Amino acid sequence: MSGENQPVVPQGYQENPDLLPVPASEKKYGTLTFTLMMFSLSACIPMFFLGPIAKGFGLDIWQALIGSFIGNLAAAAMMWLNGIPGVKYGITYAVQLREPFGFKGTGLPLILRAISGAIWYGIEVYVGSLALLMVFLMLVGVPADAIMDVAIRYLPIAIVFYLASLVAVMRLGLKGIGKMADWAGPLILLYFLWLVVWLATSAEFAPNIPNMFVSTTGYFSMGFLTYLAIQTNWWATVSVNISDLSRGIDARNPRALPIGLLFGLIIGQLLGTALGYSAVALTGTVLPQEIILKFAPGLLAVLIGLSFSFLAPWSTDITANAPPMVSMLMSQLKMSWKKGVYVSAIIAFFLAPWWAFGYASGIVDYTTKWAANYGILLGPITGIMVANYWVLRKGNFNVQKLYTYGPDGPWYSNGWSKAAYASLILTWVLCYLIAVPTGQIITVGIFPFPGGIIWYPAIPIALVLYMIFNNVYKEN
Repeated sequence: MSGENQPVVPQGYQENPDLLPVPASEKKYGTLTFTLMMFSLSACIPMFFLGPIAKGFGLDIWQALIGSFIGNLAAAAMMWLNGIPGVKYGITYAVQLREPFGFKGTGLPLILRAISGAIWYGIEVYVGSLALLMVFLMLVGVPADAIMDVAIRYLPIAIVFYLASLVAVMRLGLKGIGKMADWAGPLILLYFLWLVVWLATSAEFAPNIPNMFVSTTGYFSMGFLTYLAIQTNWWATVSVNISDLSRGIDARNPRALPIGLLFGLIIGQLLGTALGYSAVALTGTVLPQEIILKFAPGLLAVLIGLSFSFLAPWSTDITANAPPMVSMLMSQLKMSWKKGVYVSAIIAFFLAPWWAFGYASGIVDYTTKWAANYGILLGPITGIMVANYWVLRKGNFNVQKLYTYGPDGPWYSNGWSKAAYASLILTWVLCYLIAVPTGQIITVGIFPFPGGIIWYPAIPIALVLYMIFNNVYKEN
């Protein structure tokens, strides 16, 4: 029934080779590699925005850390539940979706995940390219006080070089991703630990340490709850497509998944939150690149720090943001992995919001508004996937069925699952009904949109509705 060790032969259609299960001989990720990969995934420049965001809500550093722990624990729990099929069967997110949504019905959840990842991809490309260009400008002798303005002006050129470096690594596939993740995370952590300690022990900034412990709001305030939502939504994207990464884990070592999530993601995010909060409390400056440029002691320290600011988003893009877009292109447009990498890079150039604002710190507001309010897109999909694998299928897939086109596969109603789509749509409706009286509606353009902590109720609502509609439509 499980099909873990059985060869898979696509039936009734021609499968993209990159969507076939990873053979056991190629599942190379051990606990250390996967933990470092998750750490590199969490160690991104936008995570330092979590410090000023918390401070803006009136939270002290302890409230920020508690919000970080709870929010990321919730996201990691969903990653573990959705990541097990990847470890067990070596399948991708696109293939995993066939069971709950039907063979033909995977398009919408793939597109929604790709859109979410694309926005993050654009944010990371922006901040990484900015750092890359700042390093170059320092090396060619541009005065420090002019670097930021010049960098913003020529940012599109830097974005081209940034994306070219991503393509060079991603063309190597899973093997290339694993090699890169082995070293990026530790370098990122060490530099910012050193910088914050240096700031906190310097005569200029040590008097600002009490600023870290000033709170003007409580744990049950809307400010704290919104911050909790931001922490969760930070990685709610990866909660649905974690199999794209966990499929590389050696199935003989399934503990690599929870250990990697605990020590790589949760601990990494806690450290990032603490460092980001400390940096803004000590210096009063929001953007990490500006903190490095203005306050790091000496030219070498500045260059190393700006190099970190390039490596951090670069590693996150490779492990978290680019793969789902490539996966969507492979599944929906039948591209190979390598062709999908090239096309995703072209798309990412326009997703990077270099056209949206003429000052660097504008990226912080852009990121905050996005992170606080997109949980509604992915929460219901997560709930449906968890219900299908853990409740309906009892933790087992027939993998051959996932690669069978027609009534012998996950066909349901001509390839579509009525249960999944009915529960998805009704969950969205119910989330609107929850968001209106609780003040969690935001406006995107002219459209009202449920935001805030809506990801939390969306998952159990979708899970329960999926089981109900499954019985109604008899899709067992």
